[in-house]
Amino acid sequence: MKRQLHEFQVRTANRLRQRHGRKLVIRVVSNASAAATKLREEDAEQTEAATSEMQPPLKPLRRRNKIWQWWLLWLSIIFGLGGTALAAFFLLATIPPQVNCKNISPLAPEMDRLVCAQEAAQSGKLDQLVEAMKFVKSLSPDNPVYPEATRMMEDWSRSLLAIARQKIDQGDLKGAIAIARQIPSSSPLYPEVQAAMKQWQGDWQQGQEITKKFLATLKEQKWFEASLQIQALSRLDSRYWDQKQLDKLIDRMSQEKKAWQQLEEAQKFAEAKTPEGYAPAIALAGKVNANTYAKPKAKAEINRWSQELLKMTAQHLEQEEFDRAITAAQLIPNEASVYQEAQDWIQLSRSYAVAQENKILSFLEAQAAVRQISPKSPLRQQARVTEALWQSNLQDRLQMQFAETIASFDQPLTFQLAISQAQAIAPERPGRIEAQTQIAHWRKQIQQIQDRIALSRAKQLATPGTLESLRAAVAEGSQIKLGQPLRIEAQTYIAQWTKAIQTMEDRPILDLAKGLAQQGNLQAAVAAASKIAPGRALYSEAQAALSDWVAQIQIAEDTPILNEATALAADGRLTAAINKASGIRYGRALYREAQGAIARWASEREAILAERRKAAELQQSVEENSSESQSEFQTNRQPEQSNRQSEGND
Repeated sequence: MKRQLHEFQVRTANRLRQRHGRKLVIRVVSNASAAATKLREEDAEQTEAATSEMQPPLKPLRRRNKIWQWWLLWLSIIFGLGGTALAAFFLLATIPPQVNCKNISPLAPEMDRLVCAQEAAQSGKLDQLVEAMKFVKSLSPDNPVYPEATRMMEDWSRSLLAIARQKIDQGDLKGAIAIARQIPSSSPLYPEVQAAMKQWQGDWQQGQEITKKFLATLKEQKWFEASLQIQALSRLDSRYWDQKQLDKLIDRMSQEKKAWQQLEEAQKFAEAKTPEGYAPAIALAGKVNANTYAKPKAKAEINRWSQELLKMTAQHLEQEEFDRAITAAQLIPNEASVYQEAQDWIQLSRSYAVAQENKILSFLEAQAAVRQISPKSPLRQQARVTEALWQSNLQDRLQMQFAETIASFDQPLTFQLAISQAQAIAPERPGRIEAQTQIAHWRKQIQQIQDRIALSRAKQLATPGTLESLRAAVAEGSQIKLGQPLRIEAQTYIAQWTKAIQTMEDRPILDLAKGLAQQGNLQAAVAAASKIAPGRALYSEAQAALSDWVAQIQIAEDTPILNEATALAADGRLTAAINKASGIRYGRALYREAQGAIARWASEREAILAERRKAAELQQSVEENSSESQSEFQTNRQPEQSNRQSEGND
């Protein structure tokens, strides 16, 4: 391109010089400045040589000297004018030096400015091309450089159009149109540029409409219709819409499908309506792509599930299930609208959980937890009430701590002092229940000490083991009343002492009864042993002896009856034997034996009766068969007699 510019400059210089009637021979050299310098040196040498050749030899005559002086003057003038003309010729004929385009002035010749414009345009940068176009626009058609500038404008226009196409391929319609409009109407590519802009605008409008419909179908989850819009977009003759945007739409539909699937899975988990179900549901819904239409629905579901978790938290807190309340509130994610409220519920629940330890430090920690609840929180009023409650509990705990310290000496007097301190806690105070519990405990401790003293004294009284000492020990131990701490232990000792007393009192009676029984006086023995009342220490032993003696008496009384019944049965009088044996009543010693005999005799009687019934039935059967035979014989004789009468008649 530079060589073309040089040739253009040479042609322009020739035309200018031909107008003055001169004939020039110009050589194109690579270094114009060096050639000009060489030409100047040759011109100077030729001038000196010509001057030396034309100067005539000096003569001694004065006249000739004057003439030569005039000739020399005129020759000097002529040669001066010629040198000037020759220098001007060389300046016009020599290729001008390269232009410094970095510091070119707006007043510089159009040729220099055109050279700089072309040099800048070769960079391919948008702003340089636009400046080159502006320079061409500023040239008038009669300017000598206008034809060459117009030819260059076509190349520059192609470059601008290529940049504009890059913009439209990148999706920058406004940028592409703005660049294309920089190409003037005088450019040979102007019609092509106008057609390209029209196509760009048409494709852009159609692509936007298809994209709008595509997004509308995605929003309604109409996947088939969305696929049709993708196919319509693929038919556009545009690299931007057919390639880049098409891939984006396909990816967008894939993202939307995945997002809705995640949301559906999350909703299935949430159907359980338990913290264990809401936890994976919220996690899945939180993973839904933020750039999809499913995200607002996912956020709404997360907020709804978070509200349900807050209700569960409040219920668990009301039921004093503090750990479960904290667990439910911790499931609420950061993006939920009630996240901050959930944090306040956590702090409130933690304060209750810590306060359960019923220690001074735990109440201080509980107060610190509720103080973290924001003044703008819906729980602020409840937090204030709770903080006041923990403050009251703290004061009561301090007072109870002092009372417990006093009671730790385990003395009746110190217990009384501790009770006085605990009774100072008013009934409406939160520590009142604990105070009453401790007061009851300390009173029990006092009573236990007193009971221990009384029981020890009773044990000392029972040590001799005499009847009087045991009775005194029972009386002393009986002072420990029902409900007192050592009542069970005292009753255990009293039972032992009472048993010993009863044994001492009833042993002579039982020994007397046994002696009478040995003498054969069973009735007297039974009467004596019956004096030992139920519940007494020797009652079981007495009853065992009584049972033996009564059995002996009953056997003696019932044996004759059973023997008589046996004799009757031997004579075959089974019914009489059964009736006789039935006289032995239930509970008597021989009752079982009598019942066994009765059952045996009843069985024998039944067998005899069965044989009799069988014989009677057999006799009846024989009689019935005999009657039937006679009847049949009479029936058979009647037809025979009829036949005989008919034969006689014949």
